[in-house]
Amino acid sequence: MLRIHVIRNVIFVLLALIALTLAHLQVIRGSYFRRQGKNNALRMIPFEGERGRILDRNGKVLADVTESWVAALIPQDLAKEGDVFLFLAEVLGEGRRTLERRFEAGRLSPFSPVTVSGPLTRDQAIRIEEGAYLHPGLVVMRRFARRYPAGEVTSHLLGYVAKPDAERMRRAAREGLNAEEPVGYAGAEEAFEPFLRGEPGGRQIEVDSRGRQVRLVSMREPGQGQDLTLSVDLQVQRAAFEALGGERGAVAIIDPDTGEVLALVSSPAYDPNAFVLPGSRSKVGGYLSDPRAPLFNRALSASFPPGSLFKIPVAVAALEEKKIKPATTFDCPGTFEIGGRVFRSPHAWGRQDLFQAMGHSANEYFFHSGLRVGPDQMARYARLLGLGERTGDGLWQENRGNIPSRSSRMRWFKGDTVNMSIGQGDVLVTPLQIARMMAAFANGGHLVRTRLLKAVDGKIGTVPIFSKNRDSPYFPTVSSVKISLRDDTWKALKQALYAPVRMPDGTARLLDMSGFDTFGKTGTAQAGAGKSDHAWFAGVTRTSKGRIAYCLLLEHGGSSTNAVAAVKRMLERLMQEGVL
Repeated sequence: MLRIHVIRNVIFVLLALIALTLAHLQVIRGSYFRRQGKNNALRMIPFEGERGRILDRNGKVLADVTESWVAALIPQDLAKEGDVFLFLAEVLGEGRRTLERRFEAGRLSPFSPVTVSGPLTRDQAIRIEEGAYLHPGLVVMRRFARRYPAGEVTSHLLGYVAKPDAERMRRAAREGLNAEEPVGYAGAEEAFEPFLRGEPGGRQIEVDSRGRQVRLVSMREPGQGQDLTLSVDLQVQRAAFEALGGERGAVAIIDPDTGEVLALVSSPAYDPNAFVLPGSRSKVGGYLSDPRAPLFNRALSASFPPGSLFKIPVAVAALEEKKIKPATTFDCPGTFEIGGRVFRSPHAWGRQDLFQAMGHSANEYFFHSGLRVGPDQMARYARLLGLGERTGDGLWQENRGNIPSRSSRMRWFKGDTVNMSIGQGDVLVTPLQIARMMAAFANGGHLVRTRLLKAVDGKIGTVPIFSKNRDSPYFPTVSSVKISLRDDTWKALKQALYAPVRMPDGTARLLDMSGFDTFGKTGTAQAGAGKSDHAWFAGVTRTSKGRIAYCLLLEHGGSSTNAVAAVKRMLERLMQEGVL
């Protein structure tokens, strides 16, 4: 009996505790949990915002938006899924199983619409709207698709938009954005994503415990992204692109006074429309498997040995440190031996001064000059001219390149110094860095900061740096720094850079054309055993209409005369079209 009495008391105590707990939850904290329950029952169904356009400096559209309508299914609203798929299969002319697989692949949550069709024709949209009342969960939704009128010509400049990958989806979720909305990949699309992306909209609904919609709480229309004006001139961009003729290479063209990027080309290119057009998966797959790497941006993300272009900073170092004078001569017999190693040159030029050596690109002259100044001074003046560093703000995935020095290696030999003096070994640069270096010889010794973004929604600024507030880009006023060199150094180098073009046997004599005032330097850089050399030309050209600083690279293009020929085609076209 005692045991039964104890058990009865324990049960009584437990029931009393349960009753007190229920009273506490329902009476004392009831209002709190009702509020929590109401909040937990609110869901947001996102609507896609309209992406801003991208224009060139003259207002020509580089990236546009087309509006379309698509069929979508809201999973939690579907009643008889089989019926709705049969209906859609009939209207769209597609197989039922294809639509079902598309639906399952895109399904993320019960409330998020899943797009199951491509752009609808007018008749298809009307038929789906008319039949929607028989098929709960079926809706016609507005979609925005990117369009790139210039196609391959602006591909690396602009990048493309596509569905976000896992990392971008997580980032969007953290920022409270629609994780399913297409985002920018590479180029201006990615760099300027905060400005281009439209404000998300959507409808907020209340659902019951089974996830079914009870009522519409609120609706917010999506906003439009901001239109961006780039500094690029589409005519200049097209001329540079076509000058490469589809060969692997890159062209960077800037305004030497402002640093504005007028053209940025990488070849081979790709059609950015392939990433947004239905049925282009095989085309995208072809880009990914192409051994020529058409998705790789050679103008910004790649760095190459500059070859004889590096003779410019070597000459600057030797003059500035008073190791040579313009009239200093060295014998250039076609071979140079140091430490038991023989460096061979394509030509034997005999005795050369600085101007002749620059015009002929005589290696031995710069071997002697490089040994006189040493690797650390060569590196110092190369960096002073902007090599080995990023060129500006608002540029994406820009490679720094590499300017070696004694401290960058465990051991350094005189042979390394000789190799460095002609831009080989560990020296790596980008075409844009070289174009900026050339600009300094045109604008009186100012190292400009390159810039691509010219205006946001028509508001013009200088050199934008992006703040987290998308409505308030910050535009620093400093756009260049003065390179501290003696006036006689600038004067001697400017004169020496005319030699390749104006000497009868100069390496760039093809560019001595009527109506053009051009100076610059050719470069042929070894690319490794069994591979053709890289071909370079970098220069400044002035006409009665203006001037440009530029660099053209032909990757594995052989002799630098091939790069000079490509530059000639580009300049002649720009003059014919009245741009230059």
